[in-house]
Amino acid sequence: MTGSVEPVQLLLDSLKIYSPTSKEAPYADFLVGKMEKMGYSKVHVDRAGNAVGQVGRGNVKVLLCGHMDTVPGELPVRHTGDSIYGRGAADAKSPLCSLLVAGAEASDSGVSITFAGVTEEEGDGAGINQIMEGTADFDYAVFGEPGGASRITIAYRGRVAVQIEIRTEGGHAGSPWAYRSAFQEFNATLSKLREYEESKQVHGDRFRSMSLTPTLVRAGVYQNVVPNLCEATLDVRLPLGMPASKAIADIRRGAERKEDGLSVRVNAGEPTEAYEVDSASPILRAFQRAIILKLKERPGLIRKTSTGDMNTFAHRKRTECITYGPGLSNTSHTDSEVVQIADYLNSIEVLKEALHQLAALEKRTGK
Repeated sequence: MTGSVEPVQLLLDSLKIYSPTSKEAPYADFLVGKMEKMGYSKVHVDRAGNAVGQVGRGNVKVLLCGHMDTVPGELPVRHTGDSIYGRGAADAKSPLCSLLVAGAEASDSGVSITFAGVTEEEGDGAGINQIMEGTADFDYAVFGEPGGASRITIAYRGRVAVQIEIRTEGGHAGSPWAYRSAFQEFNATLSKLREYEESKQVHGDRFRSMSLTPTLVRAGVYQNVVPNLCEATLDVRLPLGMPASKAIADIRRGAERKEDGLSVRVNAGEPTEAYEVDSASPILRAFQRAIILKLKERPGLIRKTSTGDMNTFAHRKRTECITYGPGLSNTSHTDSEVVQIADYLNSIEVLKEALHQLAALEKRTGK
């Protein structure tokens, strides 16, 4: 318990505040009030709507970052037995609350802690981008996402969205043999890219394999007209060791072409590179020790096939990062989001111990 804030009640109150992406302001105000009660200083809402505060003192600077937004779809909050249900129970208000409580309770750890509840993680990442644009530098960062109290997420694949635009002459659907269809040309292009995807597979290891998934496809203007335009978006996930620039160049080489009656163009969005924390990193070692000490369990190390904020933050800020938090990740974005209370409380204990362990490890190196 920290001041007048009880952890389980904090989580229940958090879940009752509906905060889908771009509508986090009421929750930010709520967190500001709680931070002030918990002993955080310099508490404020920044221009991206992030709720930010500082606690603790020391040469080692750590960012504890959780996201305030959830996917759309309000759910009833239920406290049933040993579990709590509601929108954000897994993704990711229970991780956020555990970071907030642990930061306050580890104010004596010898680490300087900044807590940030950020906006639009489920959207365009405005919140974390604001944190990265700030002048503050951090030695380490912990991002709050569900995984379980005894498990540490140490890696994510990278990602880039690739847009393909195909133009043909189109024509009357009554004579399909006489005209090139932009949609059919997209299918042919996709088949070729599937061969490329297959060449980047590591058998039995999805984390170290590339994936290429069509997520948006739009073609045609009328029911009896052969499409003369097809626009598609491919979600491309990148394993460690494959720079986004290389994947984009390969896709362009395999897809782009221009000939009579056909044009295929490729454009790429802002890429996120794959990331894995070094196995010798003090932040990872601190969490491994904390799990062993507090839970008497062997820490599980997770490499996720998705992409997280820690990818961008680690590369842009040159900061060693891990992702950690309670909650059943397989219920994220579903109508059955749930966190077990013991998992939530155990995560708080692990986080507190990890911050103390980090201070001890850094003290030995003279930081």
